Amino acid sequence: MSHDMPIGPPRIATIAAWAIWTMLAAFSSGCIPLVVGAAGGAAGVAYVMGKTTEEFSYDVPIVYRAALTAMKELGLTLSEDRADTLSVHMESEFADREHVWIDLESMRESRTRATIRVGLTGDEVRSRKILDTIKQYLPPASGGSRLP
Repeated sequence: MSHDMPIGPPRIATIAAWAIWTMLAAFSSGCIPLVVGAAGGAAGVAYVMGKTTEEFSYDVPIVYRAALTAMKELGLTLSEDRADTLSVHMESEFADREHVWIDLESMRESRTRATIRVGLTGDEVRSRKILDTIKQYLPPASGGSRLP
């Protein structure tokens, strides 16, 4: 007696089921990046795993000055402020004690990546509000700005 087991279709069905399951898990967890069109010299915004990230066509010190002004406008007092010409780390918190982290990192000449996280699990609305306020204080886009 021969017992022939089909090897093709069940394996394909298993792979397809895992692919569908993975996609559903990613969509339901909110881990799919949301990309929005570029504005003001920026490459676009991504919100992934609780962090809002955007790249700007400016050097770190220019984005840092805009971030300092934005924090003041939003009434956020800095509890930590470390900066050099290539990177910045800022921390604050909202009145309801939600912690705020802002990191600026030089990507290459005249390119800075800003990463903002509000709260341990992320608050997209507040993160985007901070990012939008920073963008208001950047100089007009002219293909990149340089410090004197």
